[in-house]
Amino acid sequence: MHATLNGQRLWFDLHGESGTPVVLVMGFGISGRAWAPQVAALRSAHRTLIFDNRGVGESEPSRASYGFTDLADDVVALLDHHGFARAHVVGVSMGGMVTQHLALRHAERVASIALIATLPGGSLRYTMPGARAVSLFLRANTLRGERRFAALRQLLYTRSYLEHSVPEQGFSAGNLEVFASPAATSTRLRQLRAVLRHDLTRELGRVRAPTLVIKPERDILVAPENSERLHRLIPGSRILRLPDAGHGATHQCAAEINLALLEHFARADELA
Repeated sequence: MHATLNGQRLWFDLHGESGTPVVLVMGFGISGRAWAPQVAALRSAHRTLIFDNRGVGESEPSRASYGFTDLADDVVALLDHHGFARAHVVGVSMGGMVTQHLALRHAERVASIALIATLPGGSLRYTMPGARAVSLFLRANTLRGERRFAALRQLLYTRSYLEHSVPEQGFSAGNLEVFASPAATSTRLRQLRAVLRHDLTRELGRVRAPTLVIKPERDILVAPENSERLHRLIPGSRILRLPDAGHGATHQCAAEINLALLEHFARADELA
């Protein structure tokens, strides 16, 4: 389905019929359809909303420059469109950065947040990955089809996981087209610019939403120490450490993450 919100035609899909709403915010250049493992687990207990960020998948590209505050405002517009006063918000990678802005900018709309494989920003020392990850990231964003899949597999998953999985594993079952091509160059450049400018290290102490930080300890794209930084910076946050997970933890460790999310939402709902 589509709706024009904040001057942007955005694609979204709503699953489930009851329970506190959950919004899943995807990362750099990937469609919200990649949340398939989480949707399958959450929809029976929560109305679960996925969507494509501006210029990604089926959402219209933005004709103007934008930053993470604009993407956070898009999430609020989606909540308004569905009549949701508050929601649990889960963000992975770049989506986790958007979620941080949302928790600060629209605190009254957030029932809880979960931050997966993401960072608070600050020095490039924390933001920039190592040479191998940069090389794989560039290949994943310039190639298509099987060559893109090959680069993404190495970027997102650990070697031990890949050695014991079929080639398609780690991507949404039946949704390989979600990963087949990168978003338009203009969209990726705008998102990359926003990532490099992201720095909430001095503001995260004001987050009051119940927070779960999920740390893939073998992530080569976002340094795992960033999850520890988030845990320290956000008052009362809890952290789940996944020892053998890479950046694609939402697929690699779907069962463990889904259980943690359901427990996190239930705890936050009880507090409310």
